[in-house]
Amino acid sequence: MSTTIDWTDVAASWDRNRDHVEAMKHHVTDALVARLALQPGERVLELGSGTGVLARRLAAAVAPGGHVLASDEAPGMVELIRATLADEPGVEVRRIDAEHVDLPAGSFDAVVFRMGLMLLTSPDAALAACRNVLVPGGRLGVAVWAAPEHNPWLTAAGMAAMVHGVVSGPLPTAPGGPFSLGDPADLEQRIRHAGFTEVTVDEVDASATFASTDEHFAIVTTLAPPLAAALAAASDEDRAAVRRTAAELLAAHATDAGLVVPGRALVCLAR
Repeated sequence: MSTTIDWTDVAASWDRNRDHVEAMKHHVTDALVARLALQPGERVLELGSGTGVLARRLAAAVAPGGHVLASDEAPGMVELIRATLADEPGVEVRRIDAEHVDLPAGSFDAVVFRMGLMLLTSPDAALAACRNVLVPGGRLGVAVWAAPEHNPWLTAAGMAAMVHGVVSGPLPTAPGGPFSLGDPADLEQRIRHAGFTEVTVDEVDASATFASTDEHFAIVTTLAPPLAAALAAASDEDRAAVRRTAAELLAAHATDAGLVVPGRALVCLAR
């Protein structure tokens, strides 16, 4: 099992909020696709495909004649990917544990892992698996969240929940946490240790815009399984307190265009 949580629990929320999620990640996605420089006829493995939106773009990049294998470990997310890509030629969907990729060695020209590697308890095992399935000279494209101080869009709700005792447990920088790979030097070292060369790690903007603090709270707290479960089990009074504190933490980001909250990702390309 790659993670300690089941993302099936929030699959419906990811489906409902997919447009917002993709808008927030569009600079990250553009950077990944540009750096990978995919060509018609190439074979691509996407791990942690989420809603399947990126897989559709990857399929377009390798058409005609290319093939994309879109995957996720959570059964509910796999179902969501299948629904998204039901009419997409050249795309296959499977349930795959990123730490134990049971696919032939040298079977892909590129592997893409957007915003999932940091959520694994053993990211090094996943990187080794990625290296194994790539052809010689194949490319790896990875995106993870940068350090927590660069991502108040996510930390505000989590910190508020911790302040009010709604959530507890490991810090988000601990293994498997959303910011566990937020150090660029550490990320590069891990990828090189897995056998990759020509490794580049760049910081990419991932700011998010919300209509209000209420919209921010409604979206963010339903995308992360631990936070969603903790708030669902909390009392109405505690949920209201968490909402108020999160809003206070984000007040400085209010603009005439809405709530514009900073975010930052690390985008890596390796061979």
